[in-house]
Amino acid sequence: MAEDFYQRLIDKYQPMTEAAFLVLVSVRKPITSDAIPQKIAELTDGKLQLGLGTLFTNLHAMKRDYLMTERVDENDVSTYEITGSGDAVLAAERDRLRLLNQICENEKL
Repeated sequence: MAEDFYQRLIDKYQPMTEAAFLVLVSVRKPITSDAIPQKIAELTDGKLQLGLGTLFTNLHAMKRDYLMTERVDENDVSTYEITGSGDAVLAAERDRLRLLNQICENEKL
């Protein structure tokens, strides 16, 4: 049953947008929402930035789809962390990107 649930989520999110991918990678360890843009900047050597609208749209959708959890502390600070479902979706996207990269290498692109 869990595999069916994971597969439905994988089908929904593939192919994943760059923004969704970067948000999901960013929450692999607990992180506050205000730290996510800096994490994405670190991951991309400052080449990609997400607007706040894009960031919070992705956070909301992924939380709704159980790809991550949100914990709000007494100061109203939200901390996000990936779930097992999120791990499954991220692994599927990683595998898809590896296939595309292999095609590029094989075709000498």
